[in-house]
Amino acid sequence: MIKPTRLKAGDTVALVSISSGLAGEPDLKWRTEQGIKRLEEVFGLKVKVMPHALKNIDYLYQYPEKRAEDLHAALLDDEVRGIICAIGGYESVRLLPYIDFDILRQHPKVFSGYSDSTVQHLMFYQSGVSTSYGPALLTDFAENIEMDDYTIEHINKTWFSDDVIGDIPPSPYLRQHGLKWEKENQFTAREKVANGNYETINGSGKV
Repeated sequence: MIKPTRLKAGDTVALVSISSGLAGEPDLKWRTEQGIKRLEEVFGLKVKVMPHALKNIDYLYQYPEKRAEDLHAALLDDEVRGIICAIGGYESVRLLPYIDFDILRQHPKVFSGYSDSTVQHLMFYQSGVSTSYGPALLTDFAENIEMDDYTIEHINKTWFSDDVIGDIPPSPYLRQHGLKWEKENQFTAREKVANGNYETINGSGKV
């Protein structure tokens, strides 16, 4: 697997919406801006918003080829060193006919997202490129009040270092399920729930 070059303070990362167009909805503008601000202030990164990343949900649903264009453009842009997904969704598999796997293979960069963005992780995997199944802009980076220390620590350990990652302990707490994204909740922290150790479920035999 090709491992992308690590990030450093001052690098530019691209924001893409390759799944849902939620980041471009007017009532979530504050949250998009908050996530971008965290990338800049917590990690010292510059953020380039790709041309279609802040189009609305309906537009991006109708034009998956525009989402693929943004991903290609971010990979081909020499200024961009990493790519952050805005959020997941449910149909990013529709990008598949428009993806140029040679671009994915020839321009490896840090790529982070989860949930529906798993499809793009598999595209990179098919291309032989290592990615980070990790935080998205609207969720982890834009967490109410502040980012969690666990998230910051492991982003630094994974994206900003060449060291072997090694063991990944579970977070000491989880956030209460449910994303309080209404602007009036901007300064209301989600409840912390104590977290135990990893559990093995149906962990016998071949899987």
